[in-house]
Amino acid sequence: MIVSLLLNDPPGGRCRLYRAYATVLVEHTGAHCVERFDGLPAQPHIRAPAILIDGDPVAPSDGVIVAPHDIGAAIGLCGPDAGRIVALLEGAAKRAMPEWN
Repeated sequence: MIVSLLLNDPPGGRCRLYRAYATVLVEHTGAHCVERFDGLPAQPHIRAPAILIDGDPVAPSDGVIVAPHDIGAAIGLCGPDAGRIVALLEGAAKRAMPEWN
C-alpha cells in the first residue's frame, strides 16, 4: 500500500494530522509513505491537505477532515485487525491534535 500525503508548505493542522495517520499505517501495515508539496500533476483537482491510498483520495465523511474510520473504509479494513488499526489511528489523532480533543 502506498500512502501519499499532499501537504501545504509549511504544514499546518490537518497536514500534521495526516502525517500522524501515515506514520501509523507505515508502522502497522507495512505501507510506504510519499509526501508531496507540489500538487499532483495528473490530478490537479486534488488540493492540499489530502491523503491518498494507492492513488485514490480518502474522502472525509464530514466533508472537511479525514477521520480514522474514513481511512479504515478506504483501505478496506475488516476482521479483527480493523478495530486495532482504527484505534491506533484515533490515538494518533489525539496526540497530533490535542487542541481538537
